[in-house]
Amino acid sequence: MEEGFKLDKESKVPIHQQLYCYIKECIESGTYKENETIPSEKEMQEMFEVSRITVRRAISDLEHDGYLTKRRGMGTVVTPRKKARDMAVFNSFSGDAKVKGDKPGSIILQCKTVEANVKVASMLQVENGEKVYFLKRLRLLNGRIIALHDTYISGRLGFPILGEDFDSTTSLYEYLEEHGIVLGSADETVEAKMPTPEIRRELFMEENQPLVYKERVTYDHQGRAVEFSENSYISDSYRYYIHINNVRGGKEGHENV
Repeated sequence: MEEGFKLDKESKVPIHQQLYCYIKECIESGTYKENETIPSEKEMQEMFEVSRITVRRAISDLEHDGYLTKRRGMGTVVTPRKKARDMAVFNSFSGDAKVKGDKPGSIILQCKTVEANVKVASMLQVENGEKVYFLKRLRLLNGRIIALHDTYISGRLGFPILGEDFDSTTSLYEYLEEHGIVLGSADETVEAKMPTPEIRRELFMEENQPLVYKERVTYDHQGRAVEFSENSYISDSYRYYIHINNVRGGKEGHENV
């Protein structure tokens, strides 16, 4: 924290609110970085010459507003900021990350041929039991695991999907485009889900918290299904936003709730 900073005990602004604003400013300016531990309650009491109740109130409010998180065995740390993705823009995980100046990465868990079950066959517009490619990856953002992607790729593309072609930096969409696939559009659904024990284990989740679960079917420029993915994002790391036009007006703008 900045040396010489003092709370104004004569101000009409409550002390806990002044402390809240100061810590928040330290977080937003980068003085306190993501996942970094802040001083303990006792240290803050001594630094600012305030009561423990005052410190706890400020910390509690910062927790509530998503700036801080208490972690067992570590203390209070700066919560990683959620990475926003515009749902109206068609892009890959890697593409989204690079646009925002983040570093995407992957850990390849599996790459193999499987038989399409009923759901996968329907999504990829192929026959039930038809051979498709399965790619399972942990997705990383700036070195931190934030998602698990299970991706099924059509076997009708005219070339094999080989595990040896994928490493920590390979973008599937770029890979497909390099093989002559012109991507056109995608259908996506997003919901909150509780993780299965398997997903918790694969994402190294210590707590049983909800996931942001996304399904996507990607089509080429001719409308043929290319890939179907089931993606599970750790909820404190990712969020989605969408801009909606023509709310409440006209025949073309409507929303199903």
